[in-house]
Amino acid sequence: MDDYATRTETLGLADKSEVKDTTALPGVVFIDVRTEQELKDCGTIDRPFIHAPCTTQECPILSANAETMIPDPEVPIVVFCRSGRRAVKAKEVLNEKGYNKVINAGGLEDLKESL
Repeated sequence: MDDYATRTETLGLADKSEVKDTTALPGVVFIDVRTEQELKDCGTIDRPFIHAPCTTQECPILSANAETMIPDPEVPIVVFCRSGRRAVKAKEVLNEKGYNKVINAGGLEDLKESL
């Protein structure tokens, strides 16, 4: 089993075809939950995105500001980090706030393969 397949099982990542389909939807919102330093060191996607750093335990920016940052709870949302672990927490926070079209695309490099 490859790394993505393993992370799909353990972290609940969306399968690659779902990521590809979701990233093509009109109005899709991308949320990068990596640290500021990771953005500087590794770059990010070439699409507009929201930067909302999370840990595996908390997502303070999304917890406090999701409704302001993403007013429409029906919009498709793609969360990503380095491997998908922190994106699990981001997806959980968003789901708790009523966003039901959220997928975890895993890490930056995983997502880039689908764009």
